[in-house]
Amino acid sequence: MMKKAFYLPNSKTFIIFLLVVIISFVVLFFSQNWMLKTVREDKMEQNYAMLRLAKTSADLSLDQAFKLSQLLLLDNDIAKFIYQGEVDGGSIDIQTIIDAKITLPVARSISSMLSEIYIFSKNSGYLLSASNAYLEPEKMYPTLFAFEGLNYRQFRSKYLTAPFSRAFFAETTALVDGRAMRVIPLVQTFPLNSPSSNSGKIVMLLDSEFFSSILAEQRVGENLTSFITDSSGKLITSWGDTSLVVGLDYGDGQHRIQVGDEKYVLSVLTSEVSGLRFFSVLSLKDISAMMSPLWTVLTVLSLVMFLVMAALALFILLRNRKDWVELFGLASQGESPLPYEQALGHIKAIVAEDRNKVRMSGGTPFITDTFFRRLIHGKMADTSEIQAMLKLVQEDIDFSQNLVFQMVHLVIHDVNDILTSDRLEDIDFTRIAAQKQAQQTFARQHFLYMDFSFSIWIMLWHHDGSYLDKQIDLFWKEFSLVTPTSASMAVSSSKESLNEIFDATNECSDVLQSISNEKQVEVLRRYSEITLRRERYHYTSDMERKLYFAVLRGEEEALEEILRILEQDNFAARSLGGEETSNLLRVLYATAIKLCQAMHHEDPPKVFTTYPQAKQYFLAFAKNVRGENQDKEDILIQKIVSYIQDHYDQCSLNLSSMAKDFSMKESFLYHFMQTRMETSFAQYLEEYRLARAASMFSERQMTINEVTALCGYANSQTFRRAFRKHYGMLPSDYQKTVLFKQGV
Repeated sequence: MMKKAFYLPNSKTFIIFLLVVIISFVVLFFSQNWMLKTVREDKMEQNYAMLRLAKTSADLSLDQAFKLSQLLLLDNDIAKFIYQGEVDGGSIDIQTIIDAKITLPVARSISSMLSEIYIFSKNSGYLLSASNAYLEPEKMYPTLFAFEGLNYRQFRSKYLTAPFSRAFFAETTALVDGRAMRVIPLVQTFPLNSPSSNSGKIVMLLDSEFFSSILAEQRVGENLTSFITDSSGKLITSWGDTSLVVGLDYGDGQHRIQVGDEKYVLSVLTSEVSGLRFFSVLSLKDISAMMSPLWTVLTVLSLVMFLVMAALALFILLRNRKDWVELFGLASQGESPLPYEQALGHIKAIVAEDRNKVRMSGGTPFITDTFFRRLIHGKMADTSEIQAMLKLVQEDIDFSQNLVFQMVHLVIHDVNDILTSDRLEDIDFTRIAAQKQAQQTFARQHFLYMDFSFSIWIMLWHHDGSYLDKQIDLFWKEFSLVTPTSASMAVSSSKESLNEIFDATNECSDVLQSISNEKQVEVLRRYSEITLRRERYHYTSDMERKLYFAVLRGEEEALEEILRILEQDNFAARSLGGEETSNLLRVLYATAIKLCQAMHHEDPPKVFTTYPQAKQYFLAFAKNVRGENQDKEDILIQKIVSYIQDHYDQCSLNLSSMAKDFSMKESFLYHFMQTRMETSFAQYLEEYRLARAASMFSERQMTINEVTALCGYANSQTFRRAFRKHYGMLPSDYQKTVLFKQGV
């Protein structure tokens, strides 16, 4: 058969292709320049963001310190100490000092930023700290709490008696608990509502290393300088080159300044919490030094990749056109079906090309995914399909070797929350992270697939099972560090033949079920672990007693709670094996037999084979008992009503006589009427007697004494009082009203 001639693409196609190449090259060139400018600005913005983060971290800790100082100055014991004068030896006023000092150790431990807290009283001259009370501070100063370069008078004048509301002081060295520390003093004047009276001070020594670490964490450039000043521009602390402590008059924002012959970017932020100002100085040379290598590498790499992709695109265009033109040429010869043997080479070429495209884009051929879906859903007929699938994944796989296979199942716990939010990219990133880490950890000896429930399956193979276990641990360690979702990983046992692979998916499901039962998240668990966790069932005599009586009383809600606890203890908190599950069902069946004997049921239940079956039986039993109890209650209510109707005319009728006639306890009948009839015996009897009296007045002419006797009242006075209370009128008035209506 003659094949249709193959022609190169016409000149129009090549012209369009050439124009696309030229335009793409121009766009690439200008985009590189734009990228350089953008990245430089991004570095500057990154520097400003890091300074903002440092300010925020400091604000959080300083706000805590401010609130703590206010709480201390509002404390009654500390206020008494500040206003108290000198204390004579042996005076009971020493208790005020003790009470004030007790609060300081706890206060100092609240924040790790606090190195020490001092409370100063101007009236007495005393000074308290978390560890000491300095009643003679001038003598104790040199050895216990000296500040670098200051004697006690200078220390007192600078920090304790100077008139200000609240102030930060420059970083200095002070003795704290007998050792020299770099600290930043924060001083607050007492009282808070009238600082001008200057009755005392609270001095907080802030750990200088805390602020230094905040400033040092701004890792933008190699020679970054950061410093902090107060609102007046006084330097508090710095990190880096102190000669670059400049630009104190600039406002918040980023500014370009020049120091000597070099240009810098100055970033400034002011804290609304403390009033402190945060500065960072970064050289433009540092930014350029960071960018120049990146620019060169990206430019060369982009140009090379562009030329390679252009050549590859042209090659694919020519080859695909050849295969498809020849294939359709064969198909167009006559009306007979496509001559498959002649077309086979072209079909293979097109399929191979399609698979290569998918692999180059990071995916897997569609048919490979189909094979794997059949495997995990139990649709594969035999191992030949697994072999075909693995050949597509690793062409040189050798099934004659003794390979070990394992299945891994990654599940995202919060997938439903993610699907209903705008975090869909988290699922995709989890898949990408798993794919990249699997490629790095298992090389070509794996296949990864995400199913319709957004869980990830990985099939692994290797000739060394112990090596495979180590790599699985490494994969989980690295994957769990980068995934933004809450995920757990189930691992099947090792399978030494393809025939055993079919059980691996079920094992993964069992592992995930055990993780779900225990409400665990972000864990790696192997099937071998749950087989080792088989435990004895939990069903104590107390649990049996509660279940037994809940059924007998028909208390369905209480029974449901008992059965829920039983299920939780045995199937969530434990992982029972088949034997222990059978043992639990046997003892539950024994309880069921006891209930049948107690209720005189002649037909025992069938032996329980599952826990839901046992649960359903007990719930149905309790429901029947409750129904029987309800029938008994309805009968008793009718019996009480009939009894009162038959005996209401007896003056001696009371609850005791009715209980005696019923052969029941009086207390039982009392509570029964209160809870089931929502009335008492006396109230029900009174209402019935008065109803009958009103009926007698309406039915025929009777005297009040006659009605009194017929309704069971001992005397007419008691009857009149009860009638008036119930109907709002005397019996005589009621009788007249009735007779008037009847026209008598």
